[in-house]
Amino acid sequence: MELKVMRDARTLTMSMRQPAEKMEQTLKKLIEARDNDGIIRFLESHSSNRTEEYKSSVLQLTVRNDPETLHSVLTWGEKMSMTPATEEKSMTPATEGDDKYNPILVACHQDFRRCMEYLYQHGYRMKEVKDEVDDEDDDQVKQFLRFQAASNIHYLSLEFTEHQVFQNEDKATELGPDEINSLEEIDPILKVFEIMKDADHNMEDFQGSSELKDSYNFIKKKLEAFTGGILTQCRGMHEVKTILDHNKDDDDDDELDDAYTNWQEALFTGHKDIVSHPNFQQYLWRKMTGDGCINTEIPFKFIADKIPNLSSTTKFRMKRVLWNIKNFPLTILTFLFCYPFVVVADFLRKGDILFVSPKALEARRLKDIENNVEKQQTGCFDYFRKRMHIPLFRMIPYFSTKVTYLILLFVSIWHPVDPMVEAIFQKNIVLWITFIFSISYLVDDIVQLFRTKVSNSFWNYFSLLTHLLLVGGAVLLCVSYHFSPSGTILADLSGNSAENVGLALFSFGAGMEFFCVMQWLILLETTGPMVLCVLHAIKDALRMVSIYIVLFVAHSIAFISLYKPFHPDPSNTTQQLNTTKYVLANGASALKSQRGLISTLFWRIIASAGPEMVNIKSTMDPTEDFSLEFSHLMGLVLWGVYQIIVYVLMLNLLIAVMNTSYSELWQNAQRECKYHKSCFLAKFMEPLEIFPVPFRWIYYLARAVYFCKKEKNPVKQDKSKYFWLLRELILNKQEAEYEKSDDDKMNDLRMDIFNELRKFNNPK
Repeated sequence: MELKVMRDARTLTMSMRQPAEKMEQTLKKLIEARDNDGIIRFLESHSSNRTEEYKSSVLQLTVRNDPETLHSVLTWGEKMSMTPATEEKSMTPATEGDDKYNPILVACHQDFRRCMEYLYQHGYRMKEVKDEVDDEDDDQVKQFLRFQAASNIHYLSLEFTEHQVFQNEDKATELGPDEINSLEEIDPILKVFEIMKDADHNMEDFQGSSELKDSYNFIKKKLEAFTGGILTQCRGMHEVKTILDHNKDDDDDDELDDAYTNWQEALFTGHKDIVSHPNFQQYLWRKMTGDGCINTEIPFKFIADKIPNLSSTTKFRMKRVLWNIKNFPLTILTFLFCYPFVVVADFLRKGDILFVSPKALEARRLKDIENNVEKQQTGCFDYFRKRMHIPLFRMIPYFSTKVTYLILLFVSIWHPVDPMVEAIFQKNIVLWITFIFSISYLVDDIVQLFRTKVSNSFWNYFSLLTHLLLVGGAVLLCVSYHFSPSGTILADLSGNSAENVGLALFSFGAGMEFFCVMQWLILLETTGPMVLCVLHAIKDALRMVSIYIVLFVAHSIAFISLYKPFHPDPSNTTQQLNTTKYVLANGASALKSQRGLISTLFWRIIASAGPEMVNIKSTMDPTEDFSLEFSHLMGLVLWGVYQIIVYVLMLNLLIAVMNTSYSELWQNAQRECKYHKSCFLAKFMEPLEIFPVPFRWIYYLARAVYFCKKEKNPVKQDKSKYFWLLRELILNKQEAEYEKSDDDKMNDLRMDIFNELRKFNNPK
């Protein structure tokens, strides 16, 4: 009985499945034939399963990249209230089941742009990648495919440009707070930065193959190119400034924002293609000159103009020197004798001279005029505010204090008298000033670790280590000297004494401090690429240290074991009396001790030596130069193998690696130099650098006063202007890409026609 019931059920199932399969085949043929009317008639005639057939049609047409037929089906679906935009809950098919059935996900993954546009217009959306990632899902390929779809640039642009806020085409319309908040959530530039962070995270965390890392890097390059393309569409520096100055979390007009602006996000997160963009570089230079507020008048420029037989480049350099001759002493004098007193005097006013730029102050004054509030004009404070807020002028005190510190450090080391001599150490003012400078720089380096607007540069950590060695060594030397007997001489102390250890640390720190001058050479166009090549070569050498260590330890163990019989043994008096039949040759005397053996092997890394370093000779046969017996011969073999591997193979491998790094860097020399130069210049954009170390305490005092007197209703940035401009630039970029794509298609068509005609005219 049960078998009969099962047989009847199977028969019923098969009879129901056959019509369904036939319907699917019919629909598939209509889709392949691109029969718009036929597909719609088919959907209208099957009312029982119309929704599922409609979804299947949309998905298949998207997979086939047939935008015209897809548009017709979507238009019919909208009339029948079957699209997500017309459903009651505006729910996409992807939310009802697996995301593989979401057609817009397929369009994003395959970059079918026209299909994507039609789907988006009819309400199809893609879920956030973070919402789709399952904690238990360790399928890295699936995760990458989701990431690839979510990072589709065209979808990010559609999500922003087609927002309902922009339905009113009037650009003068002021956006409300809720509208601005909704736009900030889908700002394509901010989303691009966020996606690139996720790409870096995925590359560091996942255990997949290197091919996936290359794929993530490829997506990052496309995203950087998108942001660069937006900058390219800007028609002037005012538009570049509007795009790059935008700060999502900025709620005031001072220069103490913790959140990144767009230009800081690109710079401090290492997006070199964006930073090296010409418009970005021009924007950065304008900021260095105070947005064009700097006085470019050159004194005695007629001197350069009247000298004959000089190229325009040479004349320009002469004028630049004359400009520096004018502004360098003026800036130093105003910094030393005016800035501190002006800042202290400003404490009695609003205390904002360091933190509110002249343009922000002007906007505040215009706002006060509109509100019929009269404010007192103070020309003296305005003059110094203008100079303080020109980052180019901030570089002059910075370099001056750095050079002064290096001179003091040099003088303190060059002093011919032993620092342990009591009279010199206690009365030498240079030593104490140098020590105060070092402590100030160390404190500043520690504070820099906790600041947000700092580039993650090698030089920051190198500077911290340098000043730790300087201060730590000096403190150890001073403390140990205090407890040393009177008249102690450093040369008479042990090398392990606290005094000599402190002096060694201080010496290394001093050398590293002068090495930091290398960073300044990056600013020069002629030396910048070479400096970067030197640093990359050093990094390559450090990466190979682990290989050298393994080779060195392996051969050291083998040599110690092989030559152990020839090491003196204090418990064996006969061996100490040199009564053995075999001894080390004269050239191999260094192998008699473990220390000598290790030293010999180490220096062979950079210099080769002959076999006499490991020869063993017989005392019974004076005519024999060295023994060739088995164990003695193995020492020669091991010595030759060691030198071939370490001195020949490893050294040439290191040279090859350095050449490869040099070639790769040199191909992108301009991009690398612009990026590292921008990172160095960016720190002068902060008001912190108005007072460099060791005058930084003035800045922190002024900051405390400013927070006590801060204005409660500052002028906020115009975010409406930013969003309208961003939409316009994205649309212009898309239009330019479409025109280029159409031209490419026409050129391909011409080439195809030309090739066919050539085949027709020249038959085989």
